[in-house]
Amino acid sequence: MEKILITGSSGMLGSYIARSIDRTKYEVFCPSSAELNLKDPEAISKAIKEIAPNVILHLAAETNVDLCEVDVRHAAKINCKATEVLSKAASEVGAWVVYISTSNVFGARKKLTYNELDLPDPENYYGRSKLAGEKAIEKYCSQNCLIIRASWMIGGGFAKDQKFVGKIVGQIKAGASVLRAVDDKYGTVTLASSLAAFIIRSIPERKVGTYHFASQGLVTRFDIAKAVVKYLNFEGEVLAVKSSQFPLSAPRPDSEGIVSVYLDKEDGIGLFEDDIKKYISEEFV
Repeated sequence: MEKILITGSSGMLGSYIARSIDRTKYEVFCPSSAELNLKDPEAISKAIKEIAPNVILHLAAETNVDLCEVDVRHAAKINCKATEVLSKAASEVGAWVVYISTSNVFGARKKLTYNELDLPDPENYYGRSKLAGEKAIEKYCSQNCLIIRASWMIGGGFAKDQKFVGKIVGQIKAGASVLRAVDDKYGTVTLASSLAAFIIRSIPERKVGTYHFASQGLVTRFDIAKAVVKYLNFEGEVLAVKSSQFPLSAPRPDSEGIVSVYLDKEDGIGLFEDDIKKYISEEFV
């Protein structure tokens, strides 16, 4: 039986994988952040060599964009150094590695959408740290890794969604009559449950390369909010506001939109509105 090690198994994406993967086929290891501390390189290397997994799903990361901007050392330690140590240990035990990256590796070129053939050009330290993680994976596991770039991840429901959709739903449930959402920054959404299914399907074939996984449709958070309230029958008002009203530590690209030249609907790439509807109906209604 093959062994699978999942970092970040309690997170938004990891939770879907941990509860969906067939444990009659795989022996699954889901260490907590305390058990596998990404700030401790020796612990990472030791754990991988002791378990000797056939597959490593490296989902754990520091995803707080503003924290990465104000504490670059922290971003480097979690997203760069830990990934480098993990990659090196993975190569030594011969493990196939899946690494989750981000649309934030793009942005500085001011395009609306980026595909796998576009050169990365991050605008903030979060994007730079994740790009450094990609390079570490490619250095040590170039012929045995799958890098997936996601964008504006949605998932987790009431239990885990602390991001935009979760906040909008929370405001509605709390009785808000007016919602505000930014309409001058663009992106694409990644449905976590669909990405989890894609990763699980990729394990037997050991897919290799870099892929973008996001719903079809370039949107703003205002568009997302309108789609969410549509399926929750919200009768209040949704107001479009400018990003300047929400000053943040880290610069955000004008667009974080990603598309794939390799994947399509057969791989789980859905339409934006369909994915929002699926998420809301399955997790919040």
